[in-house]
Amino acid sequence: MDALMLTQNQLLATKFHVPVTLGRLISRPRLTALLNESLNRPFTLVSAPAGFGKTTLLSTWSQSLLPNHPRVAWVSLEEEDNDPRQFWTYVLTALKMQQPNRFTEVLMQLQSPQPLPIKYILAALINLLADGTDDFLLILDDYQMITEQEIHTILAYLIEHLPPQLHIILATRADPPLPLPLLRASQQALEVRTDQLRCTVEETRTFFEKVIGIQLPAETIQEVATRTEGWLVGLQLLGLSLPEHASSLTLLERASGDQRYILDYLTQEVLQRQSQEVQAFLLSTSILERLSASLCDAIMEQSGSQQMLEQLEQANLFVTALDSKCQWYRYHALFAEALSYRLEQRHADRLSSLHHRASLWYAEHDQTTQAIVHAFKAQQWNWAADLLERESLHLTSLTWGAGQRALVMLKKWIEQLPEEVMHARPALCLACTQLLWTVAHHTKLDGWLDAAEASLSALLLTQTHEDASVPTLAPQVWQERANRLGEVITFRAVVRSHEEDAQVALPLCQQALALLSPDNLAARAFVAWAQLRALYASPTNNAVAAIESGLQSGSLAQAAGKTALTIGAIGATVMYMIGAGRLHEVQQLTQQARQLGTQPGGLVSPDVCWPAIWQAEVLREWNKLDAALELVEEAISLSSQTTTIVSIGYSLFGYVVLMRIALSRGELGRASSALQEFEHIKMHMNQPLALHYHSLFTTVDQVRLWFACGERDRALRWAEELDLGAQHRAPFAREREEVAYARVRLATQQPVLALERLELVLQRARAGQRWGHVIEIRLLQARAHQMCHEISQALEALSEAVRLAEPEGFIRSFVEEGAPMAALLYSLREEQRKAGATPYLDTLLAAFSQKSQMQEHRLKQAAGHTTSQPHLDPLSERELEVLQLLVEGASNQEIAQALVIARDTVKRHVSHIFSKLGVQNRIQAERQARELRLLDEIH
Repeated sequence: MDALMLTQNQLLATKFHVPVTLGRLISRPRLTALLNESLNRPFTLVSAPAGFGKTTLLSTWSQSLLPNHPRVAWVSLEEEDNDPRQFWTYVLTALKMQQPNRFTEVLMQLQSPQPLPIKYILAALINLLADGTDDFLLILDDYQMITEQEIHTILAYLIEHLPPQLHIILATRADPPLPLPLLRASQQALEVRTDQLRCTVEETRTFFEKVIGIQLPAETIQEVATRTEGWLVGLQLLGLSLPEHASSLTLLERASGDQRYILDYLTQEVLQRQSQEVQAFLLSTSILERLSASLCDAIMEQSGSQQMLEQLEQANLFVTALDSKCQWYRYHALFAEALSYRLEQRHADRLSSLHHRASLWYAEHDQTTQAIVHAFKAQQWNWAADLLERESLHLTSLTWGAGQRALVMLKKWIEQLPEEVMHARPALCLACTQLLWTVAHHTKLDGWLDAAEASLSALLLTQTHEDASVPTLAPQVWQERANRLGEVITFRAVVRSHEEDAQVALPLCQQALALLSPDNLAARAFVAWAQLRALYASPTNNAVAAIESGLQSGSLAQAAGKTALTIGAIGATVMYMIGAGRLHEVQQLTQQARQLGTQPGGLVSPDVCWPAIWQAEVLREWNKLDAALELVEEAISLSSQTTTIVSIGYSLFGYVVLMRIALSRGELGRASSALQEFEHIKMHMNQPLALHYHSLFTTVDQVRLWFACGERDRALRWAEELDLGAQHRAPFAREREEVAYARVRLATQQPVLALERLELVLQRARAGQRWGHVIEIRLLQARAHQMCHEISQALEALSEAVRLAEPEGFIRSFVEEGAPMAALLYSLREEQRKAGATPYLDTLLAAFSQKSQMQEHRLKQAAGHTTSQPHLDPLSERELEVLQLLVEGASNQEIAQALVIARDTVKRHVSHIFSKLGVQNRIQAERQARELRLLDEIH
């Protein structure tokens, strides 16, 4: 059976069926007319709380449409559909069911072992639809179950680019995070909301007359409509509770109260009217999201569940069949809530055994996730640990098959396990450490590693004589025990290498290597990975040795046949290689890693996002900003699909590089958003790792962003806190803080203070042979000497930076320093031209001009008075538009109206323009803009 057919068989067929409503319905022509209008809009939102008849309305309306005009594709969503790949598999399958041959290829692309990014697959879908003449209507029911942001983002992309051949309707209990204001403004969306779905007084009267079969006075109907607020399910439940000859007084009495009252009423009046056998079945099976005869038999420890389920459906007791063969059912959500509440209140002592039986059934049927969930609810800790150990077997090659959502769920599960259960299982302790080392608290990690090491050490000692020199068992058995202990110590080294005192990882690495067998290549690759980090960022300060360890890690992983681990090791190595200034090697290695992750036929492993992120950073440094932006956005998209134990780090690094690229492009809003994403991801990480990544990547860039956005006071407060002793204890982190601090002092015209802080960090960077950082520091020293009118010292520092940068093609490191640096480079070029051509300096100076039009004579003029020149970042296209209107004398309100943006947005743009030009008011801004000929570039 091919992969596509296998996937189709795993999908729940009933999720594609338009629900069939049993019983009599009232006619609601006003809503039918509203939905008919939806066929003239690309997107329709049906949003209201539970029980307002969204599904019933859509199902009856869609079935009233002419056959295949349009073709209706229906998907009923559930919580597990938050996996992006599964979500879009259901969507594409629903479309495929309407035209089987047309969408097969797109679906196969999504279901391939190494799929393209989903956005690309949807682009193919859009083109496919646009090429045809058939119209399709996609209805996504219960969309409130979707909480995964990636799905919202990609759905928004689909809606934005919808061809006229496709209409989408979302039915949901809460507004989704989609760009609804923009869709409203462009008249692309139709919205059907609670007020429209409420039953009117006339519809309420019709309901009681036609469905319930009773005539009531007009004032009673009015009162019932008011008390129920037009809640359709409330009316249905109320009608169900009425005796055969109900009076108006009885109806009003029973209509009093809120939704909680109706839930209680369900329990008292519906449940208690059933036989004891039915009540027992309903309560016991209420712990299940879905019901099948076999599962219910296991829960009840009896047979006959299929007959019971059919009986409940026939009696309309809030049970819905999920497939045409009546093999799976579910309870109405409100009814299930009432049943669960009753079970917890009256039979709490039965909960554990019920959940345990459910867990055993799910485990027997290879549904491990549900088995684990019910094992924890049953508080069957050892059984839950057994199930978790089954899943941990996938950790041997860095992958587990779980993304960030699954890690959060797993973390929640594991934290419930009693310590005595965890500590008795060294394999589970190691697996949990490996899997959760980025998100679990460091004390938890230490506890698991301590327990695993103590248990395995004791076990290893029992394998030897008293002199601990001669194994009592076969050598291979002793080596197996030693390998397990070595792997525990290896991962302790990995964890320690990312903490402040990273150097302590080095002796742990040697201890691990003494235990690991020569053929345990994967574990040895992790040892080399830990050495990479420890040698680079600890007091050892040896970039050459660190990078050599990183390269060795990749070679060992590749020899072990672990592709994901190989790509991860290369990504970690080139990250530090950039700091060492070895850009061409980074480009070569990242390209090799991307090729390693590309399968025949062009299928790409999501793990290639890691090297691609750093390839984008090199492209940024080489001033290839468009290519860098495209690559990093693709990498970020791929990072959300990764299932490695460091996938959260991949996303983190992606936003770091995106922030840098946006800064280089002058797109401050995008840069700020990227920093916010970085901070959001960092919140889910444990504190030592979060501090490590922040100091390593964003300390300097955050200060640069503050000044670019005009947040001068924020940068000054940060520098003051640093002066008060808030420095990081890790040597490399302190170095980055000193560089950031020097930038603050340069921006506040305090060059002497900047020079004082830069000298020691320059010595350390040189000693570690981190030439990329040496270039950065020497450029800052050049600017500081320039401010002090020490031109010879400034040119000396700049000359060294140029000498180091030229072989690797550095560009943005110079350009980011603005007009003062351009003036210095011009002076250096004039001096060096006496000895011959200066192609590299020519390239650097050409990169400084905004949109390639800064004139050389202005640089020559700037060379004489750059000590007072502000740092000049390029203006974005929107800022140039605002600047043009500002110079023409338009007010903020007039600019807002002309550009169709908010007034506060105009104020923010003006603030950014003033900051970039180094001015305080409009008159100064106009003068500076004309001097730099920025107004010439707007047309």
